Amino acid sequence: MGRRIVLVFVVIALTCGAVWAVFHFKAKRRLEQSQTSSSNMTNSLDAEAWYRAVERVKADRGGEGAGALEIPPELKHYEERYWFLATQVAEIEKHNIHTCQDYLDLATLIERGEIVPVASVTDTYVLLGVGQRADDSEFSRYEEDKSQPDQSDQPPVPREDLSREYEALQTLAKNFNGRSFNLDNPADRLALKMNMLSCLRPQALKIMEEVAAAYQRQFDRPLHISSLVRPEQYQRTLRRFNRNAVTIDSPPHSTGLAFDIDYRYMSVAEQNFVMSELARIKQQGRIEVIRERNANFHVFVFLNGSRPGDDLVAASLEKAGAPVEEEAHHKSAEPAKPAKKAKSKAKSKPKKVRRQRRRR
Repeated sequence: MGRRIVLVFVVIALTCGAVWAVFHFKAKRRLEQSQTSSSNMTNSLDAEAWYRAVERVKADRGGEGAGALEIPPELKHYEERYWFLATQVAEIEKHNIHTCQDYLDLATLIERGEIVPVASVTDTYVLLGVGQRADDSEFSRYEEDKSQPDQSDQPPVPREDLSREYEALQTLAKNFNGRSFNLDNPADRLALKMNMLSCLRPQALKIMEEVAAAYQRQFDRPLHISSLVRPEQYQRTLRRFNRNAVTIDSPPHSTGLAFDIDYRYMSVAEQNFVMSELARIKQQGRIEVIRERNANFHVFVFLNGSRPGDDLVAASLEKAGAPVEEEAHHKSAEPAKPAKKAKSKAKSKPKKVRRQRRRR
C-alpha cells in the first residue's frame, strides 16, 4: 500500500514537472517568435540577452516597493486639455521637423542619419512590444486623405510609381543593423519594418538612455521601452488597438522625438522613481511628458533642449485638435498649469465651442 502511494506521488510529480516544462517552453517560444524573430537582433547571444532582460522586467516584485502612487503635477494633464499635445506640435512647427508618413519616408530619414537605430537590449533598457502591430505587406506610399478617417484598407500605390522613394529603402534593405533583407520576402519585410520602428532621433535616444541608466542603478532592472518612432501609416493601424495613438496632422511619434516607457510591471516605488526622474527633466525644459492610463509614460524630447514659447503653443492648439472658439477676437491662451486631477475626455468634438480659460 505504501509503495502504491509513493508511486502515485512520483507519477504526479513527474506529470506536473512535464506539464510545467512544456508550458514554459511554449511560452518562451511564443515570446521569442513574437518579439525577437523579427527584431533588430543579429545573433543568438543578443536574443538570449533580450530574453533574460524581459524576464527581469516581468519578474514578480512580491511585496517589494509597496506604498502610495505619487504622480507629480508635471506628469498630469493640463487644465487646457489640448495644451500637452499643442506643446509637441509647437516644437514641430518651431523647427519645421519632418514627420514621416510611411516606411519609405522613415527609410530616407534613417539613410540621412537623422534617425538612428536603437539596440534591442542593453544593460539599462530593453525593447518589448516595439512594432508589434507591423505586418508583412509590401512597402507602399501613404497619403492621408482628410475625408477618410482610416486608410489602412486602401490599395497601395503600385511599386513602379515609387522608384525614387524606393531607392533609400532598397539601400537600407541591403545592409541594416548588420543584416540584409529581401523586399520580395514577406518575413524579411516584417523583419525590416520592425527594425525601422526600433529607431529614434539622437536627441530622444540620449534622454531615454539617461532615464534608463538611473532606473537600472536604482532597481537593477532594465527599463521597459514599448514604442519609438511610428510613421503615420503605422500610427493609423495602431489606432485600431490603442486609442491614445493620435491621428492629427503631425503625430509626435512620427517625428522620432517621442518614446513610451511601459510601467505595467513596475512596483509603486519603481513608478514613483521614474516619474520623479521625468518630472526633473521636464522642469529643466528638456521634455514634455504625461502618464497615460494605458500603462505608458509618453515622453517627447525637445530638439535643442528648450521648451517652445507659450505663444507658439497657444497658436498650435487648433492643429492639436482643440475646438475652434466662437469669438473672433479672444485673448491668447495663458500657460496652462497641470491640474490636480485629469479631466475626463470629451465625448465628441463640437463644431464650435467656446473654450473656457481658467486663471490662477
